[in-house]
Amino acid sequence: MTKHTLKKLKNGPSVIMVPMPGVESVTVLALCNTGSRFEKPREEGIAHFFEHMVFKGTTKYPTAQVLAKAIDSIGADFNAFTSKEYTGYYVKSGSKHTQVALDVVSDMLLQPLLRQDDIDREKGVIVEEINMYEDMPMRQVENVFERMVFKGSALSHDILGSKETVNALKTSNFKRFLKQWYGLENMLIVLAGDPSVVSDKETLKLVSESFSKETDVRALGKYDVLSNLSKKGPWSPHKLEVAYKKTEQAHLVLGWPSIARSDEQRHLLSLASVMLGGNMSSRLFTEVREQRGLCYYVRTSTDYYHDTGVFGASAGVAPKRIFEAIKVIKEEFTQLGSGERPFTEEELASAKEYLIGTMTLSFEDSRSVAQYYGLKQLLSNEVKDPDTFIAKIKAATLEEINKVVQKIITVDGMRLAVIGPYKSTQKFQEFVG
Repeated sequence: MTKHTLKKLKNGPSVIMVPMPGVESVTVLALCNTGSRFEKPREEGIAHFFEHMVFKGTTKYPTAQVLAKAIDSIGADFNAFTSKEYTGYYVKSGSKHTQVALDVVSDMLLQPLLRQDDIDREKGVIVEEINMYEDMPMRQVENVFERMVFKGSALSHDILGSKETVNALKTSNFKRFLKQWYGLENMLIVLAGDPSVVSDKETLKLVSESFSKETDVRALGKYDVLSNLSKKGPWSPHKLEVAYKKTEQAHLVLGWPSIARSDEQRHLLSLASVMLGGNMSSRLFTEVREQRGLCYYVRTSTDYYHDTGVFGASAGVAPKRIFEAIKVIKEEFTQLGSGERPFTEEELASAKEYLIGTMTLSFEDSRSVAQYYGLKQLLSNEVKDPDTFIAKIKAATLEEINKVVQKIITVDGMRLAVIGPYKSTQKFQEFVG
């Protein structure tokens, strides 16, 4: 697969260039080293709200309509995303329009107007976004789970914030947030795609020029997020949360405290996740859906943060059969954790090919490539080319994988969150001790 280069610009940001032979598009991605877990309590939701606001007008593109027209006129795609530990903004365009893409992304992050009228108008949009997810129990159950397991930690609150914190935000909040988090030292710029553009030295000059625009935050240094994490860790002692909602389908998440993003065993857990519930031939899909007909969806997940992680599963089931579903899903995990039913060589061989295959397919898209390289550098301060990761996947052994899952899946470590038509928690309590 393709190789990348990493350069540090004189004016602050680092730049990753990833040429992709045979690709005629270029993705310009700007990543910022911030997310919802670093917000002040009274400003919960501001990282996501700020992401919305940069699309409402900048110095060069003063309105949302002017900004959108600049992108639409070149047939490009642009968007942004906010997580608990990072935020990203991208434009994916034909490679001949790379200069426009750079101009738009840099203007949004360095020269947003942040007008109070726009902020007040967008509050209604975000409140409706909150309402939308609250009406989607399949999505909302994840928030219920995280509020419980991370209670007392900044990881607990929703990325969107609450209606109260969103409605209280003003221009002064956003300007302070911009100044604290969007200094060039705290950004990473990634260009992935057409080699004739990405590998051209003139393109690096364009990047430097685009991110040299006048801004009162340019001189700020990189924010050390790791030094501001709690020493005691984010996990709370709470193990069960049942949210009442009259629904035709109940939704659940169960999980165990797991390894952090920096752990060298992440690839082993990725393989375990595939074998347990990552595709249609996995153990959970076969047992819970195909053999018992308990659900439409069931899947495992591995979430990673700077100081912890979560390994677990989610499912949507008929309300009358939820206890059977929880029992079966939990048993699949605990049989692994106890060593009673370890993974097999056949399962491992299939999981390796699955991971390598899905990764290969994703690397046909310049946006996926930009995000892969960018997040590795931003969050781990290093980028290992995909070939290195694939080599680790191929070399993984059953002994290593079974050892990792047995360490994570403990008898009393499981947490459970449920959304459904349940007013009593008594029967659910039996699953978490």
